[in-house]
Amino acid sequence: MALNAKSIYDSEFSFFVPLRNFAPPLSGSVDYANSAAWMLRGALLLGTILFVSDLSQSSRWLLRLWYVIGVVGGSIAFLGLLQKATGAQMIFWQPPPPPEFGVTTFFATYFYHGNAGAFLNLVWPLSAGLVIRAFTSQSQPGMRALWTIVFIVTIAGVLANTSRMAQVVALVLLVVIGLRFGPGLLRRLPGTQKSVAMAGAMALVLALIALAQATHLEQPLNRWQSVSEQIPTDARWQASRVALSALPNAGFFGSGPGTFRVVFPGYNIGSGHTVPGSWRFLHQDYLQTVLEWGWLGSSLWALLVFGGIAVGILNYKRYGTRDWMPRRRVMQPLAIIALAGVAMHALVDFPFQIGSIQLYVATYLGVCWGSSLWYDKSEVRRHRSEAVVRSERC
Repeated sequence: MALNAKSIYDSEFSFFVPLRNFAPPLSGSVDYANSAAWMLRGALLLGTILFVSDLSQSSRWLLRLWYVIGVVGGSIAFLGLLQKATGAQMIFWQPPPPPEFGVTTFFATYFYHGNAGAFLNLVWPLSAGLVIRAFTSQSQPGMRALWTIVFIVTIAGVLANTSRMAQVVALVLLVVIGLRFGPGLLRRLPGTQKSVAMAGAMALVLALIALAQATHLEQPLNRWQSVSEQIPTDARWQASRVALSALPNAGFFGSGPGTFRVVFPGYNIGSGHTVPGSWRFLHQDYLQTVLEWGWLGSSLWALLVFGGIAVGILNYKRYGTRDWMPRRRVMQPLAIIALAGVAMHALVDFPFQIGSIQLYVATYLGVCWGSSLWYDKSEVRRHRSEAVVRSERC
C-alpha cells in the first residue's frame, strides 16, 4: 500500500496530488508520505517485539527491563505531578500556546491527558509488581522503599490526571491485580506481619491523599461532577458515527496506513452531519485502524496484539506456577493486565496511535510472545538437574 501509493496529500491546498505508481490496477495508499512514515515506524515496532521476545529469555535482562519500566514510569508521573503542583501552563513550564491550539489538558510530556493516562496505566501495574516482588523476596529495605515510592508516585499521577477513562481503567486494573495477588500475599504473611501490612496500606492511602491535595485533585473531581453534561454532547461520538458510516468504503486494504487525518474530512463533509474541528485521530482506535488498514490489515494487527495476550495467558496457565522463576510469574500476568487496560482505553481514545505508548505495547507483546520459550528453557534446566541427581546417586 505504501510503495504503490496512488497520490500524496498537499495539506496547504487540501488536495491529493496523483503519483505514478508501479502497479495501477492494485490497491495503493492515498497519501504516500504518511503511509511510508507509518510503515517505517511499524517495522521498528515489529523489530522491538522480536528483540524483547529474545531478550526475555534471559531472566537477568528481563528483570533489568522491568526495572527500567518502573523507573521511567515513575519519572514521567513525577514530572506531571510537579507541573500540577506548580501550576505550569505548558509542558516543561514553557509559555502557554495560543488558545486556538487547544493545549489545555497536558500532563507530563503528553499534550493530551488521555494519552498520559493510558501510558501511566501501562506502567503502574509493573510498578506494583516490583513492590510485590520486593516484599515477597529477600530484598533490601532500600529496594522496598524505592519501589513503594515509585508506585505511589505513579498511581498518584493517574489520580491527578484529568482523564476520566484513564481513572476508570486504573480502578478496573487495581481490582483485578488485587484479586490476583492479594490472597496469595496475605497467606504468605504471618499473623504479626498482617497488621503491619494493614498499617502500611493505610499509610499508602494517606500518602496518596497528601499528594492529591498538593497536585490539585479538584480538577479531575470537577470533571467527574460534570460528566452527565459533557459525555452526551462529546464530539467524539459524532465522529465515531461518521467513521461507522464510512466503514463500507474501507474495503479489504483500507485507505493506507496513517491516512485517517487526510481521508476523514471527506467522509465528514459527505456524512450530512458534519463534526466541527479538525481530526488528526479518531477517538476510537479500532474504527480508525479498519479505515486505514482495511479488514485484512486490521485483522493482522488484532492477531498480533490479542493473539499475544492470548498466548501469554495460555503459557502462564500451563507452565507459570510449575516451571517459571518467581519474577516471571509476577511480571507476566501484570504485563497482560496492562495490555488489557490499554485495549479497553482504545475504545474511547487513540493510545495505539501514539509512538511512546506503541513502544511499551510492543515491549509487553514481546514478553508475552517470548514466554512461549520460557517453558522449554525451564524443561532443559530440570532435565539437567535430574541428570545430575541421578549421576550423584550412581
